[in-house]
Amino acid sequence: MKSPPESRRDDSCIRTRDLVLVLRPMVREDGGMPQDRTAKVLSDHLHVARMSTYMAAAGGDEPLALQLYLWNGRMSAALFETLSVTEVIFRNAIDGALRGWNPSRGAGHTWEWTATPASPLNSMIRGPLKVAHSNATKARAHRPASHPRKLAPINHDDLVAQLTFGVYAGLMPTLDLADKSYTAREALWRECLAATFNGRPGEDPRALIGRVERLHRLRNRIAHAEPILTVNFASRMRDMVRLVDSINPALTGWVSGNTRVSEVIRTKPDTRT
Repeated sequence: MKSPPESRRDDSCIRTRDLVLVLRPMVREDGGMPQDRTAKVLSDHLHVARMSTYMAAAGGDEPLALQLYLWNGRMSAALFETLSVTEVIFRNAIDGALRGWNPSRGAGHTWEWTATPASPLNSMIRGPLKVAHSNATKARAHRPASHPRKLAPINHDDLVAQLTFGVYAGLMPTLDLADKSYTAREALWRECLAATFNGRPGEDPRALIGRVERLHRLRNRIAHAEPILTVNFASRMRDMVRLVDSINPALTGWVSGNTRVSEVIRTKPDTRT
């Protein structure tokens, strides 16, 4: 059968064979390492400041630095998968505790702590709740017309979801005596949150505090696409598993058994000379 006339070809898409021909000069046949000239172009566009960490780790080898850059992205994605699950479990644990604690603080305070936060929660959450409400309103506006909650009022669950990991971490106790919310955080821990994080009996609360702070920092590094080449991945995975363990030990096996972190660690490009 003859090929259709050139004028009848669909030029809105590139056929797979054509795409391969276009990309072949840009990659090697050994698994995708960019050629030196392509590596230089890519490095220029990624910017020297961003690539400096990878260049140092690669001993000045540009193609290897790019391999490390791509691996850093894959490692970040793998960590973020598990960190996202950990964050949701952490967030919902705090939400559940506050739902029970808030109405016990007296008349006018309901289970909806996002609407009527009692002291000392109110002083810590007032500002973040304004931001969360604004973000929830924007998120609602972007829902498609077919969304079942397109015109629904912003509710408690919307706000809980919009509050960041950093906000929830900021409700936990802190080791920083100079922190302006130190007293409030200590009070909230004693009155409400300590009973929620009791899955590891006998553990010093300072271990839990350090865990949350380290995971918060890691989350921010990943969110800003920063290099994580020197992160102790085994320790951060241990932080995630133990944080979940402190909430409910029954969850730890599922969390630790559904992560790609170990798999991606094994694919790290070799920087040994």
